[in-house]
Amino acid sequence: MGRKVREIHARTASVVFSGLIINYPLSIGILYLLLDVMGVSDSFWIATYSTMFMTVFAYICVYIVNRFFANKD
Repeated sequence: MGRKVREIHARTASVVFSGLIINYPLSIGILYLLLDVMGVSDSFWIATYSTMFMTVFAYICVYIVNRFFANKD
């Protein structure tokens, strides 16, 4: 395996595992807010709001990971 392939695997693993570590608790928190605090009961709005929140956090997370690897080069 070449150096470039190892770098690609490292970036991929970083994005996937940081997403796993962040998204599960984030999902629980979002559902708690939507269901218990805000009282949203319609599944369409729960899915829509969850997707919006998760998209923003995913963008931020991927940006941070890419910036980290860009500074290493």
